[in-house]
Amino acid sequence: MASTSHSASRRSLRPHTTPNVRENARRQRERLLARQAELETLAGPIHEATDKLSKLEATVASRAQAPLKKIERLEQTRDRRIKRIQEQYAAKIAEIQRAMEAGTETLTPQEREQESSLLREYAEAIMTFSRSASASELAPLLGVSTREAKKLILQAQADLGAADITEPAAPSSDEKPDDTQTVPAAS
Repeated sequence: MASTSHSASRRSLRPHTTPNVRENARRQRERLLARQAELETLAGPIHEATDKLSKLEATVASRAQAPLKKIERLEQTRDRRIKRIQEQYAAKIAEIQRAMEAGTETLTPQEREQESSLLREYAEAIMTFSRSASASELAPLLGVSTREAKKLILQAQADLGAADITEPAAPSSDEKPDDTQTVPAAS
C-alpha cells in the first residue's frame, strides 16, 4: 500500500533533520499553491457569474432610481418656482402696503370734506345720546367700556365746541326720542 510522502515521513521514526524539514515544508507549500491554483480555476465561473449578477443588479437599481431622481429634480424645480413666486408676491404685497400706508394720508378734498362731515355727525349723535342717557348706557351700544364711553363723550364735546352744541338740529333729535319714550310710558 503506497502512502504519500507526508504520511510516510510522519510515520517514520527517523529524526527530523533540517534538510527533511525544509523539504517537507517546500512540498507542503507546493501542495498549498497547487490547491490554491485549482480552487481559483474552479472559482473562475463563480466570479464571472457574480460579476454579471452585480452588473445586472446595478442596471436594475439604476433603472429603479431613475424615477426617484426625476421626482427629486421635479421637486427641486417646483421649490425654486415656488420660492420665486413667493418672492414676487412678497414684493407686490410690500409695494401695496407702502402704497396703502401712504394712501391713508392722501385723501381727496371731497373725501376730507365727507370725513369731517361724518365725524361731526358722529360727535353730534354721541352728544345727543349722552343728553338723554348715561355713559354706562352708551358703552354697550358702542361696544366699549364705560370709561371709554366717557372719553368719547368728552371728545365729542371738544370736537363740537360749546357753540355747536346749541344747534337746532340737536334738540330736534332729542325731542323725537323723548316723544317715543313718553308714548310707551303712557300706554
